Amino acid sequence: MHDVARVAGVSHATVSRVLNGSTKVAPATARAVADAIVTTGYAPNRAARSLRIQSTDTVVLVVRENVNVFYTEPTLSPMASGANLRLSEHGYQMLLALVDSPRSAERVGSLIAGGSFDAAILVAMTNEDPLVTRLMTTNIPLATASLPCPGSDIPSVDTDNVGGARAITERLVATGRSKLVAIGGPSWAPVTQMRLDGFHQGAKNTAMGHTTVDGWTLAAGKRAMSELLDRYPDLDGVVAASDLLATGAIRVLNEAGRRVPQDVGVVGFDDAPVAALNDPPLSTVRTDARATGAALADMAVAQIRGQKLPQRHLVLPNDVVWRESA
Repeated sequence: MHDVARVAGVSHATVSRVLNGSTKVAPATARAVADAIVTTGYAPNRAARSLRIQSTDTVVLVVRENVNVFYTEPTLSPMASGANLRLSEHGYQMLLALVDSPRSAERVGSLIAGGSFDAAILVAMTNEDPLVTRLMTTNIPLATASLPCPGSDIPSVDTDNVGGARAITERLVATGRSKLVAIGGPSWAPVTQMRLDGFHQGAKNTAMGHTTVDGWTLAAGKRAMSELLDRYPDLDGVVAASDLLATGAIRVLNEAGRRVPQDVGVVGFDDAPVAALNDPPLSTVRTDARATGAALADMAVAQIRGQKLPQRHLVLPNDVVWRESA
């Protein structure tokens, strides 16, 4: 509002009166303020107007996922736990909003844009997600896991998807595997392309091909492995974009009489509980979802308080966990 006042050549109070519909402002002055609003790109909303006098003291964690998947998926609930703990330390209450339909996206988007929360943390958004696009037009502080809108400057936190996939692929190649395939995640997920990029960087001339799936499920992993076996029957290494996809792949390989790891080495990503319980135990990339959630909370709170972010796009390191499957 101070920027609008400066451009219009009026006082901050005059801008406030115009925004509140006061009839005590001369028409020419009101037009000057309106022109200045366009020039500066100022977007009034309830949250922006109320920040001087009140705060909701709440941050919403928005996850684009079905409720049944959220509580079983190995990274989402730990990420929420990490964010909640850190927000509590900062004096904020976290609320969880699961988006699983266009209707719920519209409802949640309206609540956020209307100023019901001091900030929003966006998780598991899809590529070019319309909810993210909508919220980018508001003044609400945002932080996102991954980058659902490439090229945007929304502050983000993510694990090193490219580096982790590259490292575990190189480790698999070092065991003597020379015919590798990859099972990528869903095409709508931002991490899918990053993990496939890491696979191709690590595999180099040992890469035979890859496929993507329709979801992060055991069944999707089985379907993808069946397809890849048909296309590349002599494959000897599989790099999967998640541990559950890798587990599905191992089941299909066993059914086809391909021994793991003697005939085919298989690796995953995330180090979910299923990885250590798999038969054989799964080699994977260990990520720290709780640390990701905590870092997202720090980014959201810093923006609420008007603090400068040390990094707008933070990439957290991860580690290869080597087990019997490879």
